[in-house]
Amino acid sequence: MIKIISTIGDPNGIGIECLVKALDYLNHNCSWFLNVQLDIAGNVILIDKYLKKINYPYKIVDNYLVLNERKYKIISATDDIDIDFGKIQQNSGLVAAHSLEFSVSELVKNNYDILITMPISKEAIKLAGWKFPGHTEMIANALGVKHPLMILFHNNIRVALVTFHTPIKELPFEISYNRIIHIGSVFSNSLHIDFGIENPKIAILGLNPHAGENGNIGREELEIIIPALRKLQERGINVSGPFSADGFFGFGEYKKYDGILAMYHDQGLIPLKLLANGNGVNFTANLPIIRTSPDHGTAFEIAGKSTADPQSTIEAFKAAYTIYENRKRLI
Repeated sequence: MIKIISTIGDPNGIGIECLVKALDYLNHNCSWFLNVQLDIAGNVILIDKYLKKINYPYKIVDNYLVLNERKYKIISATDDIDIDFGKIQQNSGLVAAHSLEFSVSELVKNNYDILITMPISKEAIKLAGWKFPGHTEMIANALGVKHPLMILFHNNIRVALVTFHTPIKELPFEISYNRIIHIGSVFSNSLHIDFGIENPKIAILGLNPHAGENGNIGREELEIIIPALRKLQERGINVSGPFSADGFFGFGEYKKYDGILAMYHDQGLIPLKLLANGNGVNFTANLPIIRTSPDHGTAFEIAGKSTADPQSTIEAFKAAYTIYENRKRLI
């Protein structure tokens, strides 16, 4: 039996809606899901109110959510609050934070195999007093991991980030020779262990327009990225670059590689999300646990309208299961 715990994300967003829709789909279409125990870190009253508001067919029996006769335990991890769809609020941020904190504490105790996280509002959790910029940093801190790796992917397009929630003006100070070597090594290892790719082929993007044009548009490529790339090659890691990001994605070069290492958040994730068309998955590599998430946010603009597409959440569950099976075979 595979044990999965899911957070509920921000209750003013689409997270709970996407979660229940995904559970119904998986229960009817994926045979492996029959061997899953799925628990939800939330609040029975809160989830009951949420599903009533969106007119979703369900039952609550004791502390279990029942969807088409399949039962999912709701663990009391958060307070009940009044749901106000589409609003950024301190209390909804607290719910999202407490759901995640409880779930991670359970993973630390080895009570679950997989963590699925639903979208949070970074503004709301900041109002709630959270000190972390996002899921990735909080989870890594709780697990004592200094260098987690954010990988977003869809099918065979896998994008990792050297920096992820770093302001643009701070990028030159965050991108270093040692950091690129470390992350390039971790990425290659994850592609092998988590994705089952033998000798993965990785493209490294430049930082500056046109990858610096041999020092004419910035020198980070010459002084940092290329030396780090060569060191990775010396270690037997199959990396190439640095490539100019616009041409690399615009002319389909990404199709030739198993992984793409981008220097910063938008450089890698804008093209990935365009290519994924809403079906991408966020995976945090270099952790002792498996954590995946849909690649979208809280979508406050459509929250409560029952129109949210659960496909990215479905893919997050499928990806987590695949990574779980790959790790069992290779570790």
